[in-house]
Amino acid sequence: MTPDISAAQQQRNHRIIVLALICLTLLGLAFRLYLAWHINQTLPDTPARLTGDEPGYEGLAYWLLKGHFFEKPNRTPIYPFFVAGCYAIFGRSPASVVYVQAFLGATIIPLTFILARRFTGAQSSLVAAGLVALHPSLIHHVRLLQTEVLYTPLILLTVLGLLRALEQPQWQNFSLAGAVLAITNLCRPTGMLLPALVPLLMPRQWHFKRKIALFLAYLGAIIIITAPWTYHNYRTHKTFLLYSVSTALLWQGSPEFYHLAYEKLPKRHIVQIWQEELNPARNGGHNAFTIEGDRYFTKRAIASILREPAVYLWYCLQKAVFFWLGNPISDWPYHDLFNVKAMRLFFSPQRIVGILASRNLPVFAALGMIVLRHRWREFLPLLAVCAYFTVIHALTYAEVRYSEPLHPILAVVIATAAGELQRRLKLISQ
Repeated sequence: MTPDISAAQQQRNHRIIVLALICLTLLGLAFRLYLAWHINQTLPDTPARLTGDEPGYEGLAYWLLKGHFFEKPNRTPIYPFFVAGCYAIFGRSPASVVYVQAFLGATIIPLTFILARRFTGAQSSLVAAGLVALHPSLIHHVRLLQTEVLYTPLILLTVLGLLRALEQPQWQNFSLAGAVLAITNLCRPTGMLLPALVPLLMPRQWHFKRKIALFLAYLGAIIIITAPWTYHNYRTHKTFLLYSVSTALLWQGSPEFYHLAYEKLPKRHIVQIWQEELNPARNGGHNAFTIEGDRYFTKRAIASILREPAVYLWYCLQKAVFFWLGNPISDWPYHDLFNVKAMRLFFSPQRIVGILASRNLPVFAALGMIVLRHRWREFLPLLAVCAYFTVIHALTYAEVRYSEPLHPILAVVIATAAGELQRRLKLISQ
C-alpha cells in the first residue's frame, strides 16, 4: 500500500512541477510579448527604426531574400537567416521579427529549468526558471534585431549538450554537442576556441585513447558544419576566413583604445569613437568591416599591446569586470557605474531597477558559488564556460550585453545555492 501511495504522490508532484513550469514560461512570454507590443506601438514598422548593429543584420536578411548571399565578411549567417525567415513569412516587417523573438526568448525558461535539474531539485529549478522569466535584460533582448535573443538559447543548448556528452560518453553525444556548438558559433563566433576546454573537462579516469576518440567526434562535427560557411568565405573573399572579421575587436581592447576612450577628455561614448576613429572617411580609408580594415586594426592593436603590456594587462583586468557589470563607455550614462542619479536622466525608475537587478546578478552568483564551494567540481563545466567568455572578452572588448546570454547559468547557480541554504537551515532547526 505504501509504495502505491508514494508513487501516486510522486506523480502528483511531477504534474504540479510541470504545471508550474508552464505557468512560468507563459508569464515570461507575456512580459516579452508586452514589451514587443509596446516597442512596436512607438516605432515605425520600417528599417528606419533600427539603430547600432541592427541595420547590418536586417540588411543581410533583406538581401538574402533578393538572392544576395553574404557578399561581405562582417557577419555570420545564423541570425540573418532567422530574420530572413521571418521576412519570408511576414514581409519586410521588423515589428513581426520582434514578436517572433518574444516566443524565441521564452524558450530559455524551460531550458534553464532543464539545466538546473542537473544540479538541484525541482523546486530550486523552478526558482532558476523564474529568475530567467522575469530577468529584465533577457526580456529586453526581444526588442532589438541583434543576436542575443537567439544566442542565449543556443548557449544553453551548447552547455546542455556538453554536460550530456560528459555524463554519457558516447561518440554520438559528443558529435551532437559539437554540432550544437558549431551552430552557436555561426550565430556569434566568440566560442570558436571553446573546444580547447573539452579535453580538460573529461574525467581523469577515462583512457587516453577514449578521450582522443571522443574529442575527435566533437571536433569533427564542428568542422563538418562549419566547413560550408568557411568555403563560402574562401570563394567570395579569396582568403581563409573561418567565420567573419572581428571588426577591430582586438584594437578596442588595446592600450591605444584605452587611452583614447578612458583617459582622453572629453569622455566619449563608443558610438562616437566608431564615428571618428573607426570611420573610413576620417582614418585614411580603413573599414573595420572589411578583411583589409580588420587586419589593419589588428596590426595596430598588436603593436600597441607590445608597446605597453602593463597598460594592456590593467585594461584586461578592467574588462573582466566590465563584461559582467557594464562598460563605462557604452553601458552606463556619463561613464558612472551604478550611479542612479545619472541614470535618472535617461531611464524610468522601473527601468533603473531592472538594470541594477540584472547587473548585480553576477554578484549574487559569486556569493552562490561560495555557498556551493564544496560542489565546485560538479559545477566545473559551467564555471569553465563562464570563465572562457570572460577571458575572451577581457583580451578583446567587453560590454555587458556579451555576458547576458550567460545569465541563465548564473540563475542556476543562485537557485541551487538558495536550495542548499534552505536545506542547511532545515537541518539546523531539527
